[in-house]
Amino acid sequence: MDICAEEGDKPTVETNTSCGTCFSSDVPFQKKVDKLELTRTYEAQHTQSDIMLVSEFKQLKLEKEAQKNWDLFYKRNSTNFFKDRHWTTREFEELKTCREFENQRLTMLEAGCGVGNCLFPLLEEDHHIFIYACDFSPRAVQFVKQNPCYNPDTCKAFQCDLTKDSLTDNIPADSVDVVTLIFVLSAIHPDKMPLAVENIYKVMFPL
Repeated sequence: MDICAEEGDKPTVETNTSCGTCFSSDVPFQKKVDKLELTRTYEAQHTQSDIMLVSEFKQLKLEKEAQKNWDLFYKRNSTNFFKDRHWTTREFEELKTCREFENQRLTMLEAGCGVGNCLFPLLEEDHHIFIYACDFSPRAVQFVKQNPCYNPDTCKAFQCDLTKDSLTDNIPADSVDVVTLIFVLSAIHPDKMPLAVENIYKVMFPL
């Protein structure tokens, strides 16, 4: 066996002349390579299992019982699950810049309002806004209306399935300046997303 030691930080390499293979003494590097390969194998296996995890029957069942499941979620968690969103105007500057003049009263729709974690902080911060707030869950809407800050002069909450129920039943057509959908589309089946967007478009003020 021939042993060749090189200068500097390069690893020592042992050459087995009988089989023509090389062995690196840089063990930490080899461990990293092995760990990377194991990670890739693990991810590939679990990605495939995730794809097959939910059967078509289960998907249809979850879709059919979505409203019931959301109601159960709010029954268990009440108004305590999500934190109030005091960052809305900071993250969405459009709420300020879309005004034609400073004290213009905006009409807004919050689709998927939940229990009001975005609604009430926004009403507290902006006194020149009226907000329509709808949610898939009747129980969530009930919590909104029970909130001491709920005022029919500044907001209107109602239950709505964006993929089926027409928003114009509760909102005049062509009347809304701004619409927010925070964590909403991700809860809608991709095939039904266009229906929700078309529904919202009907109540938006034409450009």
